[in-house]
Amino acid sequence: MKQFVNGVLFLACLGFGQFALADGEVEAKYRASVMKSIGGHMSSMATILKNQVHMDDLVMHARGLAGLADIAPEVFPEGSNIEKSKALPAIWENPVEFSKAMDRFIEAAEGMASAAGTEDMSEIGPAIQTLGGSCKGCHDDFKAE
Repeated sequence: MKQFVNGVLFLACLGFGQFALADGEVEAKYRASVMKSIGGHMSSMATILKNQVHMDDLVMHARGLAGLADIAPEVFPEGSNIEKSKALPAIWENPVEFSKAMDRFIEAAEGMASAAGTEDMSEIGPAIQTLGGSCKGCHDDFKAE
């Protein structure tokens, strides 16, 4: 009987979770967390490169950012453009342009992860500049400051 009750409670929680994820505020909160994590990796890489400290951590940050870049397009579902969000309506009004911006970001993040693995500053420098440019391009068009 106890296993049956636990099973029912587990299934109920799964069902509740699906309803909670459909909520625009929850989606926007998750998106903000993902974007903050991306920013954290970017800031860490900039600090590493500017100050030549913790160079062994550069690859980890670059790979972490690239992993988050892969999911970034998924954190902007319809209905998540809430009042408190910094995401501009242009994301949903111009989905083709937003998708192109996300593709540039993913490509730049993958390029940075690849360059970081070489430990060659002649590859790393241009890669982080390209990555920063992809971030700026998206923020200029799709994020409220």
